[in-house]
Amino acid sequence: MAKHPTHHAGETLDEIQSAADRLGAFLQANLRVVAIAIALLLVVAGAVSLFLTLRKKADGEASIALSDARADYLEAMGAPPGSLEVPELANPEAAKRIREEYVARYNEIADAHTGTVSGALARLEVAELQMRANENDKALETLRQARAQAPSRPALQGVILQQEAQVLEQAERFAEAADLHEQAANLEAYPLNDYALADAARCRVVAGELDAARALYARLDAEAPELQLPDYQRLQRRELGGGKPSEAATGE
Repeated sequence: MAKHPTHHAGETLDEIQSAADRLGAFLQANLRVVAIAIALLLVVAGAVSLFLTLRKKADGEASIALSDARADYLEAMGAPPGSLEVPELANPEAAKRIREEYVARYNEIADAHTGTVSGALARLEVAELQMRANENDKALETLRQARAQAPSRPALQGVILQQEAQVLEQAERFAEAADLHEQAANLEAYPLNDYALADAARCRVVAGELDAARALYARLDAEAPELQLPDYQRLQRRELGGGKPSEAATGE
């Protein structure tokens, strides 16, 4: 009985040695191919690592450039240190000149950092300045460019869509604005998708699309029953016949 394990162990060792010999022969015969394959793997791994490092560096540089531009713009507009609100200058010509200067500066940042979050945010800043100048067509073009170039992150895409919708609202193109708010609402990972849905319903009402508005309010009740709407919008929903039972009962 004791001889069998030894016999099997010997056979196993012979098989391992034979496999090793075959592997060695293969490597000798195909050494150049194997070496090239290993080199390619190392190059690819290195390239991926380099890409991630450069991308992180690019994002950091874009963020710094955007932050500096924002701070300089606020200072140029006379905002006190630490303020986030842009004041209105008494001199419209001076305000126009400053806006044009910073439209160019933000565009430079966006062009230099296309594909980064900060690059997309720079485009949003450009659109905001264009909206302030009532240049709605230019703002829409900027935002469409931002949407095309931005990373495909739902939070960022949702913000751009809703900013674009706000420009359309300013231009009184409410049906188109509702479409974009609804697109943002359909991004499940967009943190403000419930509010986007409410905005879509509100715009449908203003556009006269009352059945579509009722459907959106019904969807909002189903998906976000605890969402607190402003008083005027709660009234709007009740007038459509889509108020929550609790609101109808209390008259809120």
